Amino acid sequence: MGEKKKLVVISLMEGLPWGGSEELWFKTAVYALKSEVNVYVFLKKWPEDHENVNYLKKLGARIFFLPNSSLPKLNFFQKIFQKKSFSFDQKIKNLKLSYSDMVLINQGDTFSAFNSPIFRQIMHFNKSVCLISQHLSDNETINENLKNQANEYLCRINKFCFVSKRSLELTKKLLSSNGANFHLVNNPVKLKEKKVIKYPVSETPSFAVVARLDCKYKGQDLLLQVLSQDKWKLRDWECKLYGTGKDRNYLNNLIIKYDLIKKVKLKGYCDSVEKIWSENHIMISPSISEGTPLSLVEAHLCGRAAIANDVGGISEVLIDGVTGWLAASPSIKNIDIAMERAWKNKDNWKKVGEEAFEYTLKRYSVDAGEELYDLIFNE
Repeated sequence: MGEKKKLVVISLMEGLPWGGSEELWFKTAVYALKSEVNVYVFLKKWPEDHENVNYLKKLGARIFFLPNSSLPKLNFFQKIFQKKSFSFDQKIKNLKLSYSDMVLINQGDTFSAFNSPIFRQIMHFNKSVCLISQHLSDNETINENLKNQANEYLCRINKFCFVSKRSLELTKKLLSSNGANFHLVNNPVKLKEKKVIKYPVSETPSFAVVARLDCKYKGQDLLLQVLSQDKWKLRDWECKLYGTGKDRNYLNNLIIKYDLIKKVKLKGYCDSVEKIWSENHIMISPSISEGTPLSLVEAHLCGRAAIANDVGGISEVLIDGVTGWLAASPSIKNIDIAMERAWKNKDNWKKVGEEAFEYTLKRYSVDAGEELYDLIFNE
């Protein structure tokens, strides 16, 4: 019997203990483990391990934590990739990774890995690398030095995977690249079953925003400015903001400032997507910058229409006038225009949501983890 395949996953994410940008590598690791592949995961250490990290341990993954310093010791990955065995600590003594089949590196922004000492160390050992990009600003620019650096590494990367076609095409443009090793992949959805959730019976239209509370990227403060207008205050609606994050107090203060306490509620984190959409009629995504948000895909797969800014990969999922309503750009004016269009069609939200379900199901019919696993190992 031959040696098992090996998958080394390195997540460079540092902002939160867990977020939507971790889901793709996680699902890929789960599928690999169930396919009897040896999986080794390297990620940042947090005070408490996330439940998904514990689940990987339960399935048999070996979990290691990256050095706390932003400049890890030069011999950290040398020990892993060059020696047959090494003793990093008691848990990983005698681990053999000399001939790893694939290294899967997860990053947030498209170009963040190229400035990472960890990434540079991996590339130094010339392993088979698949790089995931979760996000790229529509207005991204890069200097000549980073462009040259990125192109040098891209020649040695097996696959560069994007969750948004817009991000993929913009990266090709920024790097003057033909993107021969670029691939479009899907992020996984966190649904027990893909089906239309029963539409709420409440006659008061309920908007839901499902995103971390981070206005720099998610734009909840822009939405509150729109809703603070007298014309919106006079209408019958409610808006629920789901999620946690650094801007909770800021948003709470804006809700008070704009006298929206009776209409806008901070609901915190909800671990059930189905519960969210059993209580809300339509999604709003006021994001300023995105990849392809899981929350939008999940809303559609629960049979809910959406109102969203045309950033990142949103227009690849939300078809204006068919599965929801697109705002031309993340501005108060354009968000308001899109919301007005949606409001005039509120009697059709249920039907539009059903259209959104059918359209989105076609793209997300295959498990995303299995899809990426097949791409990196079998193509």
